[in-house]
Amino acid sequence: MNKRYIIWFVAVFAVFASILTAVELSSEHHYKKAILSARLESYSDIIARTDDYASTVALFPEKIRVSVVRTDGSVIFDSHEAAELMDNHLSRPEIAGCLSGVDGCSIRKSETAGIDYIYYARRYGDTVVRTALPFELKEQRFMHPDWMLLMTIAFMFIAGVLIIFVLSRRFGAEARKETDAKLQSQKRRMTGNIAHELRTPVTSIRGYLETLVDNPGMDTDRRNLFTERAYLQTLRLSDLIRDISLITKMEEAPELLTREHLGIRKLTEEVFDEFAGDIESNGIRVENHIPEDLCVKGNHSLLYALFRNLVENSIRYAGNGTTITLACTLADDRIEFRYMDNGKGVSNEHLEHIFERFYRVPEENAHRAEGSGLGLSIVRNAVTFHGGTITASPVNPHGLCFRFSLPA
Repeated sequence: MNKRYIIWFVAVFAVFASILTAVELSSEHHYKKAILSARLESYSDIIARTDDYASTVALFPEKIRVSVVRTDGSVIFDSHEAAELMDNHLSRPEIAGCLSGVDGCSIRKSETAGIDYIYYARRYGDTVVRTALPFELKEQRFMHPDWMLLMTIAFMFIAGVLIIFVLSRRFGAEARKETDAKLQSQKRRMTGNIAHELRTPVTSIRGYLETLVDNPGMDTDRRNLFTERAYLQTLRLSDLIRDISLITKMEEAPELLTREHLGIRKLTEEVFDEFAGDIESNGIRVENHIPEDLCVKGNHSLLYALFRNLVENSIRYAGNGTTITLACTLADDRIEFRYMDNGKGVSNEHLEHIFERFYRVPEENAHRAEGSGLGLSIVRNAVTFHGGTITASPVNPHGLCFRFSLPA
């Protein structure tokens, strides 16, 4: 390797190190905002579907604040204050942004609570639902250099120069071509998979909307049916984008996923509540044997996604009238979980592949529309992130059992 290439490598590495440092200084704030906005969006959708605001809000976590505002800015409901005593909210940034045509989001100090809140507003017809959570971030550690990181970068730089120097003398152009071809093939395959998964719901949405546009005289019932189907495809598209983003975050920036002490019983009950309608309509029985006081130190978003995808997998593929059983045992500083259903199960030829990204078990009579093929991949990555392992095994006479561990 000549001196010019070494200089270029040094320059590129320096730029990369600078970008990495800049990203480290700012990314946690933006990621926290994105996570909280996603949660508030879900709460807003729930509020918009009910007429009894107070009873619905009572089911939410204690820190959630909910306001329902007319498009003229008048408040008709607030979970913390008497609506008739509150001033007009038309000037609130999130409300103004929402009324301009996009969902509004702002972070500012609450005039009533006196602390920083993240506000999320979404319009539903002639009303705006605004939800809020305390925006609590520990950002002080980002204001000082991480010397261990800098030393690691320096060490990697020196080691990289030496390794590249040695490898460049041992391998010629043919080896580099082979490596580049393999990387390009993997990239094309990954891009093709994502494009295919995105294309399906987008094509469906376009077809439904084109039908509506081309047939203005369509009767109301059929028009509503097409609109509902288009909406369901947007939900599928949203879930797919969420899953891809979550996997990318786990693989590319795991240090941004903070850990906290979580009550697993409460978390799993929230998951079962989310699917309560599907569970009831399909005659599924749930047996949750997780103790009330069981606590796990982990990331809320990943653990919720873990149990959510397991339950969703059972609803989609286990079949009607099945039983879901969730139990655990304590072993030293680990908790061994067992999630099981007595549904159709998976044959041995597919069992070893079910955790692979975009892999689907062939199923002619799937209980629901086909998934993205990412659910169990997210489950595996979430368990791995917490330092655990997961296995899947058949249940006699039929069914599927997942065994995995999490830190106590």
